Amino acid sequence: MIKETASDKPESFGQYIAIHMKAFRRESGLSQEQLSERSGIPRSTIASLERGEGNPTLQVLVGISQGLGVEMAALLKKPVPTAVLHKNKDAARVPKQLIEGNEKIAKFIEVLQLTPETSRYLILQEYTLQEGERFPGAPHTPGTEEYFFCMKGSFEIMVESELFTVEEGDLLCFDGHQRHAYACRAGYPSSKGLSIVVQVPKF
Repeated sequence: MIKETASDKPESFGQYIAIHMKAFRRESGLSQEQLSERSGIPRSTIASLERGEGNPTLQVLVGISQGLGVEMAALLKKPVPTAVLHKNKDAARVPKQLIEGNEKIAKFIEVLQLTPETSRYLILQEYTLQEGERFPGAPHTPGTEEYFFCMKGSFEIMVESELFTVEEGDLLCFDGHQRHAYACRAGYPSSKGLSIVVQVPKF
């Protein structure tokens, strides 16, 4: 509900109040003049508070909260961002060892770990393989679901003993606890895919 931008990062209760007042007022579709009429607080005071200026009295805070239809505490709490942007350039690079047949070879690729370490139930990884490259996926706990979306090129994905051809725009779904491996199909210089793993919550 409340968005925090670089210029809005609060340093005082005055700035907390300013951020919340503007957000609640806009969500309610109220102008400063309308909020003034509903709260009994002069418009000039409202404008000043929304700039983060002034030191409102208890009476003013009560009037503002009543005019907005919110608890007074909602105006004073520290704003929490509702969304966090994770830049691709900051994604972790996870080395994955390639295989030939069933044997590991001395060659690695980097997989982009798109979800942060704090993500408990969802793992997003971006794979880019060159023609002929192949690596095994790690089986997950029973109940885990895995989805693989081919973004470019074409993959051959082995799930247990069944081979699937996943072409650009295709989505493969399977139980993540099964053995599986990914390969870039012959005839494609490179292929890019997105692995989406939904893990079972642990209670």
